[in-house]
Amino acid sequence: MDDLEIFASALRGDDVRLRDFAGAYGLVCTAVELSSVFVIRPADDGGQRGALAVVGASGGGGVSAVRLPRSFPVRRVEYEGDRFVLTSVDGREVRGTPEQFSAWPRMITAEHNSSYERQLEEAFLATHLLPDGRRGTACAERPCTGREWSALRADEMVRRQSVIVAADGLDLSVSFDCAGPEMTAELLPHAREVVADFGAVRRAGAEFLWGWGANGDESEEDRAEFLAAVAPTDLVVFRSGDFEVHFGDASGRFFPDGYWGAVQYRRDMAPASGTMEA
Repeated sequence: MDDLEIFASALRGDDVRLRDFAGAYGLVCTAVELSSVFVIRPADDGGQRGALAVVGASGGGGVSAVRLPRSFPVRRVEYEGDRFVLTSVDGREVRGTPEQFSAWPRMITAEHNSSYERQLEEAFLATHLLPDGRRGTACAERPCTGREWSALRADEMVRRQSVIVAADGLDLSVSFDCAGPEMTAELLPHAREVVADFGAVRRAGAEFLWGWGANGDESEEDRAEFLAAVAPTDLVVFRSGDFEVHFGDASGRFFPDGYWGAVQYRRDMAPASGTMEA
């Protein structure tokens, strides 16, 4: 990402390099009280791209990319209290803490997702509702029983951040990406449907991963060994209802050390894309 020192210097009062980085048509908001700097620049595709730096007291920190929907062309960036305020050319406002703007809600990439811009707009306009990263560590708790999973409340799910449920004979970690209580309440019935039909989800995902990663010269025996070796470990439900399943490799043969396969599914449970994660 972009050089943190450029942003740290601006917070110390020297913004020459930051202004150069932003360019003639860029927007800059230096929020000393938040130890943060928000920059929005024109993008090559005609849209805009954001960069948000949070600088720690000892000089550490990081710079996050902020995705901006085309439907919200930003004309002003400022801050009030502990929140940045982005104003569009038509006067609409989006507010959020640095943590909320840096959240990067998960979604299937535009290449495989005809609803990408709409989903991006929904998540961006809901920035003020996103978890702000100040909830503390996830709770390590025992797996949910079937009855507990079917009755789990949204506020309890948000508190726990993830739960372990039984799915197709496996212990599966279930979480909701960038979802507060209201969104989690909307998504919980859908997540229960996915878990209930997880045998089909699992088989479709494993087959998709095989087709996605195969070179074409593998044997039928290789395929059978792969399908036997990979098993789901995590289900991550996106704000759109699309979701992702992580697959581990028990054999150690098919994925590099420390990596796992991930399949992104559309809401209707059809696999859409695959990635290798670490």
